[in-house]
Amino acid sequence: MYKIAKPLFIHCQTPMHAGSGDDLGIVDLPIQRESHTHYPKIEASSLKGAIRESFEEIAKTDDDFTKIHVAFGFDGAYMPKENVKKKFERSEDQDFAGALGFSDARLLLFPLKSMRGVFVWATCGKVLRRLSSEMSELCKKTTVLKEVDVPENKVIAADKAPLSIIGNKIQLEEYSFDIEDNADAKAIAAELATLTGITELKQKLVILPDDVFSYFVRNATEVVTRIKIDNATGTVASGALFTEEYLPAESVLYSLVLASDVFSKVGKEHFGSGEAEKVMAYIETIGKVIQIGGNATLGKGIVKTKIA
Repeated sequence: MYKIAKPLFIHCQTPMHAGSGDDLGIVDLPIQRESHTHYPKIEASSLKGAIRESFEEIAKTDDDFTKIHVAFGFDGAYMPKENVKKKFERSEDQDFAGALGFSDARLLLFPLKSMRGVFVWATCGKVLRRLSSEMSELCKKTTVLKEVDVPENKVIAADKAPLSIIGNKIQLEEYSFDIEDNADAKAIAAELATLTGITELKQKLVILPDDVFSYFVRNATEVVTRIKIDNATGTVASGALFTEEYLPAESVLYSLVLASDVFSKVGKEHFGSGEAEKVMAYIETIGKVIQIGGNATLGKGIVKTKIA
């Protein structure tokens, strides 16, 4: 049973493709989405693998490599140090669960083009209610995030002044909405800025009606058409045209990091008493910048992380 939960915020610095495989729809290679909301997400298994890899890349000592196996789970294929391999030689030292868990990374903030201010970060009441529930019930953190009443065809903002155009309107993508200041939105923007480390949220957060937010996250992602060049001819290879979907740069997601006491004898030797707290302290050393998803060689999926 997990003893400690903390939110992990993921801020995309470049477009990210956490793929769901081939699809027969308009987009050949779509991104992962929740089945009930169709909001973009990152599967927990994809996220955990990417974070584990980031720790493996910086590991140097025997202790570093041992802690990776203890925290994330044993992987017999990853034994670069002979001393570490000896610690897990017996089958009973290999059969254990990792002490770290991760929930699916859910969408929190979605960037939308704005006529003023270049872009805004958009969210909605449904997303905020979900985050508030998980923060209070699972992470045991008090929060000002709460249900906000957003009238139909209207946008509320922490500060409408830098975003509104003539007549208290805001232009998002190709649509125009009425915009108004809201004290609750201002408090929410301040808390999200603290949690995510994105100070600009205080001026650029907008809260949309649930159905409007759902429309944008379904239809305003990036879709890129890609080809393959035939090395022999220098032209496009036959049948090698495909489309690929990306979550836009500046998108923000969150996951829950879950820590338990360790399950292996080797792990108890490395983490000692107060194991869950030490496991959480270990994951909090995660690199500030990591890579998630496909097309790493194209510079995709570079994100900033912050555990609050």
